[in-house]
Amino acid sequence: MLSSLFFLILGSLGLYFGSEFLIDGAKSLAKKLKVSDLVIGLTIVSIGTSFPELVVGLVSAFQGYTDFVIGNVLGSNIANIGLAIGLPALFFKIDFDLKNSIAPFIYNLLACLMLYIFLLDNIINSKEAQGLLLVFFVYIIASFLRPNITSCNGELENENVCPAYQSVLRIIAGSTILYYGSVLFVDNGAIPLVEQFGFSEKAIGMTVVAIGTSLPELFVTLMALSKREIGISLGNIIGSNIFNILFVLSTIALVTPIETTNVNFELFLGVGFLLSLMFFIYLHKGLNKITASVLFIGYITFLYLQFYG
Repeated sequence: MLSSLFFLILGSLGLYFGSEFLIDGAKSLAKKLKVSDLVIGLTIVSIGTSFPELVVGLVSAFQGYTDFVIGNVLGSNIANIGLAIGLPALFFKIDFDLKNSIAPFIYNLLACLMLYIFLLDNIINSKEAQGLLLVFFVYIIASFLRPNITSCNGELENENVCPAYQSVLRIIAGSTILYYGSVLFVDNGAIPLVEQFGFSEKAIGMTVVAIGTSLPELFVTLMALSKREIGISLGNIIGSNIFNILFVLSTIALVTPIETTNVNFELFLGVGFLLSLMFFIYLHKGLNKITASVLFIGYITFLYLQFYG
């Protein structure tokens, strides 16, 4: 018990410092490339913070824990909105215009639709994985080509810019620290605690593992909002959810087919969280304490249903 708590704390420290490196490197690179922090959040930062989902998924698939794979991805996507953006928004008001991110939201919905179709037979094969991967590359290329969000527009004007190679090194170092922090938190901290209570593989994957692999998004969002980098914070969440479905699942399915039980409830719930986030941003030009509370309470309810529903 005490050793698990120790690793939870140590893992959290790794996530904190890793997010600091990642945010600083990404901001500097954004200014160097003269692109907006939203684009950097949608691509580079979201890929970096989604490394835990990819690695945990690959390890789980090789060990035969396929419910961990799909549970981790769907659970992480719900946690990213309900926890990683809902919780920080209780403390930091988020001002954002939906028109700046409508395309990424559409890609997110498209990814969910493709996943629903591919999971009708409860398996994702290599051919379906190739379809997911194709859409992912289209998304990445389109993110950098969209002129209305590519320009920096002075967002990072006051930031000190360092050489590009230093920015890249910071991003790599931050992603690496985030990964090992997640491993300590999940493998050495959270899972040993939960296994003592005998919950199902799916429940653990949807909750404890998903929360652990979503902690990088949470810490990056907190750091970004504390520095008023709204684009990076929101872009990180939306981009991570796209990355989780289109890249993480496709990569794993190319290595080994992903078989799973029925996860329609969790998939539709994730879409519900996404649509709620879109509606709140459209209605209030961002998130306030009330809308953030709705997302966060919704996520707590989801956790309860996974264990006692």
